[in-house]
Amino acid sequence: MSVDRQAPASQVHPQLAQALGIDQQLRQDLGPAEGGIDGMRKHAELARRWWNEGGPAMAREIEAVVPVTGASVRVVVYVPTVSATLRPAYLYLHGGGFKVGGPRSNDRMLRELAATWGGIVVSVDYVKIPEVAFPVAVEQTVQVYQWLRSNGAAWGIDGERLAFGGSSSGASISLGATVQLGGEGTAFLRAGVLLAGFFDTDADSESMRRFGKDTVPSQQSVRATLKQYLPDPALRADPRVNLVQADPRLLPPLFIAAAELDVLRDSSRRLAAMMKAAGRPHQWVEYQGMTHRFAGYSRTVETASRCIGDMAAFLAQNMR
Repeated sequence: MSVDRQAPASQVHPQLAQALGIDQQLRQDLGPAEGGIDGMRKHAELARRWWNEGGPAMAREIEAVVPVTGASVRVVVYVPTVSATLRPAYLYLHGGGFKVGGPRSNDRMLRELAATWGGIVVSVDYVKIPEVAFPVAVEQTVQVYQWLRSNGAAWGIDGERLAFGGSSSGASISLGATVQLGGEGTAFLRAGVLLAGFFDTDADSESMRRFGKDTVPSQQSVRATLKQYLPDPALRADPRVNLVQADPRLLPPLFIAAAELDVLRDSSRRLAAMMKAAGRPHQWVEYQGMTHRFAGYSRTVETASRCIGDMAAFLAQNMR
């Protein structure tokens, strides 16, 4: 299966433009962030509250921690309906430039996905810069995958039918963890669903130059993030972060969602091209008139809701 849908050049969709205006106003109403990284993270979480209101209710929502070497990782488990049988699960890692965000950052979107698909969604946190650099988040995520495979039944999860993915930096970390597992080690990971991810280390792509002046993220902020996440330049060749250099034979079917007007657009295009050249099953969709964070605005943006529906359809097809 290889499905590519590319949008023609366009301007920001009117619904998204309105949503971006609402988001800007919400952030202004909160006032400036308190000092330091903790203040930045708190401000980012508060700015997401309005976007996460409403949406479908879950039968169960479980907040828990998963043990990893020397630490623990927060998770939120979204169970849409009660079932007597074990169900597949999608393990989602949030975005936030490897720096901010948490397992409730995309609460509404994940409830909508769980309700539409019918499977369980697990929102997985990870360690962040500047405190912790690559590859710790990737290595801990590997352990989360393995723990859920062995212990997920307590939450109604079939550990042999897991999907992985995430948004932006979370997409990178989740795919990097799959690459690290490699080969037969990924047999229980049936599919990947990736949103506006950063799958290489190129901060000078055409989409970076074209869209990266006054956007979030900007080309400048991507360059700064790479320096913090990969302090040793030699790490930029590691296939767990420069994912377009990974062996596509290690990867299950992938859903690759890109935003047409995103600085990271070309990164998704390269990943899709890698899968296509290798004859690996994938679906690449580029959403017209959308910018980087569009999927988190499903409260008002119909294209975001359509993207969630596309994710659900892909999971339904690949997680039987």
